[in-house]
Amino acid sequence: MSYQKDMDPQFQELLSAFLDDQLTTEQRQQLAEWIQKDTQARALYLEHCRMHAALAWEHGVVGGMEIPTLPEEQAASIFNRRKITQALALAAGIALLIGLAWEAVLPAMRHREWMTRPALGEMKRSSGGELVVREVDSTIAVGDALRRGNYELRSGLINLQLDNGVELVVEAPAQFQLDSALLLVLQDGRLSATVPPSGEGFTVQTPEADVIDLGTEFGVDVTAGLGSEVHVFSGEVEVKSRSDINETLRLFTDQAMRIDESVGQPAGISVEKDEFPGSFDEPPTSYAELVQSLKPLIYYRMPPSDDGLTLIDQSGHGLDARIEPGETHRSVFGRGKVGSAFRTRGPKARTYAILPDYPKTTNNQLSLVAWVRADSRPRWASIAKNWGEGKIGQFHFGLVDFSGELEIVLRGPKRGGKRVRDTVPFPLDSWQHVAFVADGETLRLYRNGVEVSSAPHKPIGQPNIQGLGIGAKLIGNNPKWPGQPSDFWHGRIDELALFNHAITSEDIRRLYEAGQGNEGLMAKGSD
Repeated sequence: MSYQKDMDPQFQELLSAFLDDQLTTEQRQQLAEWIQKDTQARALYLEHCRMHAALAWEHGVVGGMEIPTLPEEQAASIFNRRKITQALALAAGIALLIGLAWEAVLPAMRHREWMTRPALGEMKRSSGGELVVREVDSTIAVGDALRRGNYELRSGLINLQLDNGVELVVEAPAQFQLDSALLLVLQDGRLSATVPPSGEGFTVQTPEADVIDLGTEFGVDVTAGLGSEVHVFSGEVEVKSRSDINETLRLFTDQAMRIDESVGQPAGISVEKDEFPGSFDEPPTSYAELVQSLKPLIYYRMPPSDDGLTLIDQSGHGLDARIEPGETHRSVFGRGKVGSAFRTRGPKARTYAILPDYPKTTNNQLSLVAWVRADSRPRWASIAKNWGEGKIGQFHFGLVDFSGELEIVLRGPKRGGKRVRDTVPFPLDSWQHVAFVADGETLRLYRNGVEVSSAPHKPIGQPNIQGLGIGAKLIGNNPKWPGQPSDFWHGRIDELALFNHAITSEDIRRLYEAGQGNEGLMAKGSD
């Protein structure tokens, strides 16, 4: 027709897909909007429908209709082919509009139906969490009701509270179905459950087993297609394997089991509480009180932030750090020595935090304390550093090269500096209290409350790099990422405090002992 040469290629593609009944939902919406806004497109659409109908009529394929055979004169007087094809084109247009209207109305109908279901609890807290009700594609916000349905947690951590008092902390990625306040079906992902007496009997169902609470705190980890794990942190659970429903096993505090999907039989494993999400709250502790009494410049207790991308400074100075998650899609907050911790995954994930600027020491005194846990010893792994390749910083606190001893380096007035290091490689898979103190004369290094090395130090120079890197050196020399952060920590960092003055050896000892009293302390509820 006269428009054919001017037809937009994209519109022609949509039109062809419509006539072949191959439009996707998104393409159908695009075609409808195009027809509505463009009169020429509308004319083309109707003409193509007419031609398509005429061809179908010509070849006897119009919907399988049986057309009665009539004498030619009678057919000519009764039927007008143009009218029929126009009617068929109109019918095709009406069918498109009805389909579009139905696709627009159906989600709203589903959402209204979902909203009529009884509330089973609410989403209490979120740290960068995106929780979606899959059947209605609706996002749940903090304070929104939880109802029976299928859910997908696409990012972050969430804290769910059910009406019977059961508290759940779920880490993304995860998919689960909430059937009632006593039954959750975990299809994929990891959660921790804390169950009060009012929720006794709460069950987490996995593809391999039913985990039935008997008044406890426990974790469940499901890897779709591979198997399930159950870890009991306190109390008791029943585990009913689906491979032998008549067998009921009981797990008690500090016991765990794995059920592989291919085998179906349970096997005992070590309990791994640190691998499961825990509390959103930092419990009040004597350790935190002692740190605050020493007047830190910066104090990161590491509670999960609302956005999931901030280390919140609790010194009162407002020096929050920004988290760069790197290549990980999981939460950067995990179960800590006290409460939660900042969790990094080494050079592969490239996760770290940066405080772009902060007041530097000018009195030649500097102290830092933290609880840290190393999963491995990457080269020059960083705990905290005001340092950069080719830059002058004030300190470099982390591990030595590949050998992995704990080390503190202070920069002097020029490029020289003083190094003090431990004599043994840093222990793996256990919480260690680390600290250094420069008092204007002597630089001391501590691990677990004990001084491990010391040396005289020169005045601390003023830096030309302003930022503080936590879990990384801010400017590295890795040829793969020139000028980018490097020397990443692999593990967790908790309760990190920086002081622009010297604290004493007695302060270090008291902090370590106070932290020992908090061993394993975790409020109910972050990996």
